[in-house]
Order: sequence, then C-alpha cells, then structure tokens
Amino acid sequence: MTILLILGSIAGLYMLSLLFRLASLALPVYVAIGTSFALLRGAHGYPAAILTGFFAGIATLLIGRFLIAYIRSPSVRLGIALLFAVPAAFAGYQAAHGLASLATSSDPALAILGTIAAVATSISAWRNVMSGSDLFDMASATDRSDGSYPR
Repeated sequence: MTILLILGSIAGLYMLSLLFRLASLALPVYVAIGTSFALLRGAHGYPAAILTGFFAGIATLLIGRFLIAYIRSPSVRLGIALLFAVPAAFAGYQAAHGLASLATSSDPALAILGTIAAVATSISAWRNVMSGSDLFDMASATDRSDGSYPR
C-alpha cells in the first residue's frame, strides 16, 4: 500500500509539472486549438483539423523563436516575448487557482498561489521563447572568435 502512495505522489507531481509546462506554451496551444475548431466548424474532417492545428501551434512557436533570434530591436523582441508570456501567466494563474481551490476555499490564499504560479509560468514562457536568441548570439560569438584563434 505504501508503494502505491509513493508512486501516486510521483505521478501526481509529474502531471502537475506537465500542466505548468503546457501553460507556459499557452499561445501556441491556443493557436492550435483555435485553428482546429475553425476547421471543424468549416466542415473539414477530424484528421485535417487535428494535423493543421498541430502544425499551426508548432509554426507559432518556431516563428516566435525565429523572430526573437533575428530581430535586433529590443522593443520588438520585448513585444514578441510578451505575446508569449502574458497568455502563459493567465493560464498559470487559472491552473494554480483551480488546483488550489480543491484544497482550500480561502480567497487570499488562492490569489497568492495563483499570482505565484502566474509569475513562474510567465518566466518559463519568457525563457522558452527567448531561447531562440541564443542562435544569433552564438553565431556572432563564433564570428568574433575566428580571428583570435590561430589555425
């Protein structure tokens, strides 16, 4: 019986981790679901709607990372990163608020836990989309270091 409690706890924590990882990808997930429902409403079949939604979500994430990597303007990069971070913060708040409401009914505690989760999830989304900027930084660092090392 004890092993089942331990395994259940591990499985629950893993599912919680997956929930917040999904919340940090809120914009691509929303684009994927919205595209799928639009295609279903337009009398397209389920396979076409699912595949198109899947590729639309991936394209949203990749386009965001590409734009972050190759646009030099800090204000435009900030705007793109905020496009990903704000929906993630909302999704993280809602997820934590819903899960915490299962344990307590105290409104201040729910608001505090939701806010902490919103900040953590938005930071995770920010780091996720900003990881594309490493491509540009590594390429420029390689160009600079070519002259300093003899061949």
